[in-house]
Amino acid sequence: KNMSILKKIILVSSIITLTTVANISNAKDSDLPNSMAEEGSLKRVMQGLLTDTQQLTKAMLMEDFANIEKIANNIADHPKASLAIRMKLMKAMGTQMVKFKSNDDVVHGAAVAMAKNANNKDIKAVAENFQTMIGGCMSCHSEFKNKVAAILK
Repeated sequence: KNMSILKKIILVSSIITLTTVANISNAKDSDLPNSMAEEGSLKRVMQGLLTDTQQLTKAMLMEDFANIEKIANNIADHPKASLAIRMKLMKAMGTQMVKFKSNDDVVHGAAVAMAKNANNKDIKAVAENFQTMIGGCMSCHSEFKNKVAAILK
């Protein structure tokens, strides 16, 4: 019974989160500044993370621990935006970059922990790691999405 409640909680929170996060990937490349449509762009990185998060949610609901571990490792080691884009963001954001990076660290740490807990087949711990990871995503999006979009225009 606990597992079915846990699964419902994960499903509902995932649907809400992914609906919110999906707004990033709904924009066509033609709607974005050229710098965000290029290879190595932040948009492409975020789209990859969205795809991984969607696949992770499915793997969690199916208790597919091998895939949870693999996808969590993909998220932990996600590609970075190009050096030029990162330098542009660092220059424009100044001291705010510390908080921006700390959100990425939360996501990374939670994904690493999730992979470990998947290896141990501990779905409850995986679900807690997932919540932490999504919290890092949403914190960054709520504080920085518009600022970053304006910088990269």
